[in-house]
Amino acid sequence: MRQFQAFANPSVASRPFAPFLIVLQSHYVLMETVVVAPIVVDATTLDFDVPVVVDGRDLHIAMSELGNAPSGQFRKAVADLSQHEDAIRRALTRLFTGF
Repeated sequence: MRQFQAFANPSVASRPFAPFLIVLQSHYVLMETVVVAPIVVDATTLDFDVPVVVDGRDLHIAMSELGNAPSGQFRKAVADLSQHEDAIRRALTRLFTGF
């Protein structure tokens, strides 16, 4: 599991509107949980969302919905979104600093 990899959402209940999760935490920080953001079908707050394509679908990383999940739930990545690193970091900066 590496930073900026996307995985299938392990939650069956939220999978229809958030089919994937992206790992935001560095892969150099090993913990029992990992910081993730949902990759959603509909953008909610465009200032904090990053548009991406996963599995051929136009989706958005919903930065304002950050959370954590047990790291053992993520086995096989479905996408590497590291090409969006700059946009992800800008969205996180806006979320935490307001600028």
